[in-house]
Amino acid sequence: MSEMEVTEGQLLSQDFGVGGPPATAEVPLPPVDSGKTPDILAAEIRTIKNQTGRMVLNASIEVGRRLTEAKAKLPHGSWGEYLKNEVDYSPSQAQNLMRVFREYGSDQQSLFGGEAKSQTFGRLTFSQALSLLVIPDEDEREKFVRENDVEHMSVRELNEALKARDEAEEKAAAAEETARGLQQEAERLREELADQAQVYKAKLTAADVETTEANRKAREAQEALDKQREKAQRLQDALSEANTSAQAAEEEHTRLAQELEELRSRPAEADTAAVEAARQAAIAEMTEKVDKAKDAKKKAEEKRKAAEESLEAAQKELADLKAKGPEVRELTQEEKDALTAEAVNKAKAEGAEQIRNLEKKLAAADPNVAEFKVRVDSWQKGYLEMMKAIDRIAQDDVKQAARNLVKAALEQMGGGVA
Repeated sequence: MSEMEVTEGQLLSQDFGVGGPPATAEVPLPPVDSGKTPDILAAEIRTIKNQTGRMVLNASIEVGRRLTEAKAKLPHGSWGEYLKNEVDYSPSQAQNLMRVFREYGSDQQSLFGGEAKSQTFGRLTFSQALSLLVIPDEDEREKFVRENDVEHMSVRELNEALKARDEAEEKAAAAEETARGLQQEAERLREELADQAQVYKAKLTAADVETTEANRKAREAQEALDKQREKAQRLQDALSEANTSAQAAEEEHTRLAQELEELRSRPAEADTAAVEAARQAAIAEMTEKVDKAKDAKKKAEEKRKAAEESLEAAQKELADLKAKGPEVRELTQEEKDALTAEAVNKAKAEGAEQIRNLEKKLAAADPNVAEFKVRVDSWQKGYLEMMKAIDRIAQDDVKQAARNLVKAALEQMGGGVA
């Protein structure tokens, strides 16, 4: 048995759970000097190891194919005994082999040299292929292999990369969920903002109506006040006229009464009856005039009294109107403008404050901002891990080259930021 056969058998039985020849005791070999450096020899060892791993994958696919077929043909309940007695596999080993066949095996059956259905998968080792089964979708799995150069990864590095992928997907899903929630919140805030805009508009309209109504009431009150003043002035004029008439009637009555008294006290003329008759007629006429003057005096007095009462009532009504305050006071144009501006500015200030608050909420709810924060956190974490990895590099020239590469990448990123 050759060394290659022994190594492959060990890989089959120990590393991959595939049955193969049992390992034999190590036999000391004579020293060999090919003239190659240890680094070159290590590279060749890795190449042989990878080639062996790919051979094992192809062999595992074909073993899995046959195990799948055998299980389908065996009676129920005999699978475990068949594995133990016929092929010396545990159920978990057989399950892994059949999974590898289902996920990677091609439709073409071959006794030797089986191949994976994809050239991308055909370059993997069995352990790599098995680890990749955590990605259920075949297309996603193949994409991951191409983008991450899985072929040249160790199983540990692959598992770390798969773990990082799962964490990134979880973060992306969480970010997407957060973004959806924020988008819904943004829509709600936009609707609320639109509603507030309508309320603001309604307030402005109400303020205009309120101002217009206030101006109308002020005008009506001022008109009522002016009319009452005019009425009071007319009554004042009427009272003055009544006082003048009453005074004139009083003077006329006094004068006529004096004349009547003089006429009555005049001595009777003895000469003729005609003269006496004329005197009596004059007395009767004067008496009639005095009575008429008395009646005129009485009516003038009544008119004066009525004018006084009307003027008093008008003055009381005027005082009541004045006592109502500024709303009946005649407003200046500046006061009217200030009243309108105050109502409108108050509504504007309230609406503007609400709009500012809603705009702040809307900005905080932007899903793009949330996604950016998630991306930045992930980038910062990756950057720190990358710098730690650089610090662990032993060779100074390689470490410096890595740092230069990171610096160049950062400068390129900075140049692309607007």
